[in-house]
Amino acid sequence: MRPRGCPLGFLRILNSIGRIGTLLAFHAFVLEHTLSEEERSQILQTIEMFEVITQTQPDDYQSLQILKEAHQKLGKTAEALRASRKLAEAFFNVGSFALAMQECEAVIAQEPNAPEMLAMLGEIEARIVQSGPAKSGAGALNALVLTPDTSSSVHGASGPGGLAEIGGRNAGQVRKQVASEDAEVGNDQLAKFLIVQQMFTEEEVNAALETVKGANKVLTGQSLPLSLLVQLCNGDEAKSEKVLSALIDRTKFAYVPLEYYDIDRQVVRMLPDDLTIGRLFVPFDLVSRTIMVAVCNPFDAAAREAVQQSLDYTVTWYLAKPAVIMKTLQDIYRLEGRA
Repeated sequence: MRPRGCPLGFLRILNSIGRIGTLLAFHAFVLEHTLSEEERSQILQTIEMFEVITQTQPDDYQSLQILKEAHQKLGKTAEALRASRKLAEAFFNVGSFALAMQECEAVIAQEPNAPEMLAMLGEIEARIVQSGPAKSGAGALNALVLTPDTSSSVHGASGPGGLAEIGGRNAGQVRKQVASEDAEVGNDQLAKFLIVQQMFTEEEVNAALETVKGANKVLTGQSLPLSLLVQLCNGDEAKSEKVLSALIDRTKFAYVPLEYYDIDRQVVRMLPDDLTIGRLFVPFDLVSRTIMVAVCNPFDAAAREAVQQSLDYTVTWYLAKPAVIMKTLQDIYRLEGRA
């Protein structure tokens, strides 16, 4: 199963990206909420995408959390329980036994005789006993916990949120404005990475960098900046995919095929124009308290910090093709393409 219109090559890319960096603010209960047709469609699309990811990455507990909550939002109890089973296995496999136990108990509450969950609870208890008499009860369990890594995310305000919730600019925090000089720093870092990785010669990168800096200094109005990767790859898909693969390995960001995603314009406009149009950032989905943002230059640290200051959500980062990001922004903001 794969997202509608998504080529088989997407599955190959998913296999190469490692564990996706998406974490939900998980709720132990589901609020009653009457979904609109648009919200229901958005949730179904989210399910479709993350089903593909979990098939290729079965221990990706972050994606499984998304699937579980999405199914709960649609009232699909059987599917949510299936996701809980997989989530328990994923937590167990990475050594997060306390969280695995929670998922086992959630399944057993619905199906008291679930044999695989009872067996997993027995295995967890056996490991607690093996940890020795000095560690008993909750202390032994806590010693076995491996907390999932959320260092790539910034948490916003707590509290339940709808799967298709719109709004959420952080009104309580004044962010600093990102300057064009910060974008140059990001491009300089990207240029160094490309040279070190021998993706292009130093002469090619320096020439392209000068062209990009010159073009972006004279931007007027709502004009998209020139991407260093677009300038270097010059429409060569093979080169573009090679660079993206290297960036994925370096940053551990997930890849999103943005061209196949039905993007809600309201989600994109949750960020100010100087971060979307000005820095080629595209918020493309919102799930509970997590907003997903696609970038083409992950080294633009100043803009990423500004995004996190602007939104009252957890932010997870994705890489997308620069040309696709630019085309998406042109369509959403009705901008003219670069000459």
